Parts: sequence; C-alpha cells; structure tokens
Amino acid sequence: MPAVSIDGSPFRRFRPQGENTLLAENLSAGRHKVLLVRSTEGYMGISEFRGFSLERSETLLPPDPPKPRCLEFIGDSITAGAKNDGPPDAPYDDIEDNDMAYGPQLARMLGAEYSVLGKSGEGVIHNWDEGWPGQGVHTADRYPWTFYSDKKSPTNHLWHPQNFPVDGILISLGTNDFGNDEHQPARQDFIQGYKNLLQTVRQLNPHPPIIAIEPVPAWLPPEARSWTKAAVMECKALGDNNLYFIPLNAEKPLLEAQDYADDNTHPLKNGSKKIALYLKDKVAEILGW
Repeated sequence: MPAVSIDGSPFRRFRPQGENTLLAENLSAGRHKVLLVRSTEGYMGISEFRGFSLERSETLLPPDPPKPRCLEFIGDSITAGAKNDGPPDAPYDDIEDNDMAYGPQLARMLGAEYSVLGKSGEGVIHNWDEGWPGQGVHTADRYPWTFYSDKKSPTNHLWHPQNFPVDGILISLGTNDFGNDEHQPARQDFIQGYKNLLQTVRQLNPHPPIIAIEPVPAWLPPEARSWTKAAVMECKALGDNNLYFIPLNAEKPLLEAQDYADDNTHPLKNGSKKIALYLKDKVAEILGW
C-alpha cells in the first residue's frame, strides 16, 4: 500500500483506484511537492507508478535531486515495519509502514536515501513458518533477486547493484531463527548460514561496509547476539576487514515494553526511532560521515 505527502504534510495511506487515483484537488496556484512512498513489503504485491495526470494549464517540474548517500537495510518483519501503524487486531497488511521502520528513519537522520529488503518471517537458516531443519528460501538465496519475494527459479531476474550503488549495508536477522520455543539452531549451522549471507552480500557489493546488527527483541537468547558476532569475526579472519557488528541489548534491553506492538517483538514507530537514534552515531563513525 502506498502513502502520499503533499507539501510536507503527514503521510496519508491510500489504496490505488483503477487506472487513476486522486491524490489532491483544489490546490492553490503555484508550486506543489508530492512525495510517494510504499508502506508494505514486497510479497504484498508489485507497485507500479505510471506518472501524474495534470490539468492542461499545469506543468510537471523536475524532481529534487537524490541525496548523495544511500543505505541498504536487510532483514525480516522488524526491518519491514510490520505492526507499527495500527491496532494489533487489524489485518497484517494494513498496519505496516516501512517508511517509519528503523532503517528509513536512520537514513533520514544521516541524510541518505534508503533501500529496504525486508520480508516477514525471514531467517538466516530458518524461517518462521517452516519445519526443522529449514530447507526453504532464506535471505542469502533472495538477496541477488530483483523481486525479493520470489521463489527459487532459473528465471529469477537478477539485481545489478552496480547500477544502484549503496554506501553502507545493515543486516538485522535472527529473530525467526531463535524465536521457536521447540527448536533452536545449532551453533555451527547458524554461524555458517550467517557467514554465507555476509559473503553473498559482499560478492555483489565489493566495497561498502557491511554492518551486522544484533536482532532487536531482548527476549532472544544471548546466542543470537554472540553467534552473529562470531560470524562477523570469522569472515573478518578470512580477509574481509570491512565488516562490523553492533550489539543492541548487551548491557540492557534497548527497548521497553511500550516501544513494541502487543507481541514484544515488533517495534512501534517510536521504538524504531529509538533504534535509529542508538545506531546513528555508530553507523556514521563506521561510514566516516
């Protein structure tokens, strides 16, 4: 579902209506700025923007130039912004506002554009809805694909990151790997899976720093933090010195109960802001910003 802001107004979500959707009417004479964002993650459908329909007397002006910096965020439903925009009993698809997840908020704080590769239920080696051991499609499989929610296929359209370079990549995964009460991943399986993810991302992005972040929920076992760090350190030992790890809950939980939706897992918008503020200076130092 998209959202629109006109002349700096708060974003308003809307549902496209056929070939043409009315975004504004009876605007005053003069220049106006329209900003469109997508609120929902890839599996909820493809958004297609075909342009604006204007009155004959109106002219479309050039857009603002893009910001000179860009950050990429890789993760699960937390990175996608699930459950942050409405009552907990509302339909899942209707209460996701990715533009207010921690990644986009952090990007704006740092004066950067953003790209989000977030999929609900995604894990490093185990997705939320699959059995053990996880044999499904995981983040390292999806990362090279243009359509991130696709299934494995020899016809998957591949992404060409050299055409859309980023200055830094942040990864936050592990909640769905460790969030099952009946099963927990084995140490070496998780570390090897995370190393595979880091190496996949690096293969397509030879130069930018890659920053692994501890999974957000503080109720996860400490292994979620220590094994993520171990994967980073093992890849660094293999020669990739442009890798970093940032813990979130090592000293105390970063977020409090009121910062989450009713599941103590998905941050609300203010909780995401806390994460962004916590990361801001740390990420800026790594990137030299």
